[in-house]
Amino acid sequence: MQVITFCSFKGGTAKTSTTLHLGACLAKYHNKKVLLIDFDAQANLTSGAGLGRDCLEAMPEVLTGKKKINEIIQHSSIPNLDIAPGNAYLDGIETRDPLVADFYNQERLRKCLRGLDYDFCFIDTPPSLGWLTTSAFYASQFYIICATPEPYSLLGLQRLREHHEVVQENHDISVLGVVLTFWSDKGAANSAYTDAIESSFPGKLFETKVRRDAAVNHAILKGKFVVETAESSRVSQDYQALAEEFLKRFNTLKSPTLEKSIGSLIDSPKVGTRK
Repeated sequence: MQVITFCSFKGGTAKTSTTLHLGACLAKYHNKKVLLIDFDAQANLTSGAGLGRDCLEAMPEVLTGKKKINEIIQHSSIPNLDIAPGNAYLDGIETRDPLVADFYNQERLRKCLRGLDYDFCFIDTPPSLGWLTTSAFYASQFYIICATPEPYSLLGLQRLREHHEVVQENHDISVLGVVLTFWSDKGAANSAYTDAIESSFPGKLFETKVRRDAAVNHAILKGKFVVETAESSRVSQDYQALAEEFLKRFNTLKSPTLEKSIGSLIDSPKVGTRK
């Protein structure tokens, strides 16, 4: 199972929407088994998938050891696509028992995922670099950054690069790519934005850009995926194209690199060691 964290250092980058709809496209059009994990106290991924954000059997129960993750996973309306819900109790969970007394509490999510039978696991994180995002990084082999073509979004890329380097000291993780969302082909500063991404993460910008489309908002209000409510919309087409590019990027990864990344997650003595 390939575990991938979706992250950003700023809200409003369509990070949750990208997690949802990319996962839906992989399940619907490519027959991939995908698990989506809501690791954000706002629980927008949970509600976007049509589940109540006040769901009590959710990731906090797993992190505190009250439930196994397979006990809280729910099926979505798309075959092969499952959800591990989040709720508001994720907020500050690391400061409460039993996590507060656990020196290695950032590795709880990684341990929870052992033995799951999926092709991909996507983790949706808060727009910050706090405990939840760091825990997701330690559980993942790869991460995807969502950014918008605006200055404040791109300024956060360097912070993400620095955070990656800190995590990399204890756990091997690679950036799989950067997705630009809310894209307009007519943007006057488009080349400046793509150059800024290339500077921070050379060769990692996905060719597919996700355009702004009200179809996403309509899908959220219905608790459905955009491939269900507006399959022919431009944003649905963008996510379908992104899924193709995502899989192509995985398929072109050199086997030794991928095997090393997977092996480090399971066996590396660096995991669980703090410098």
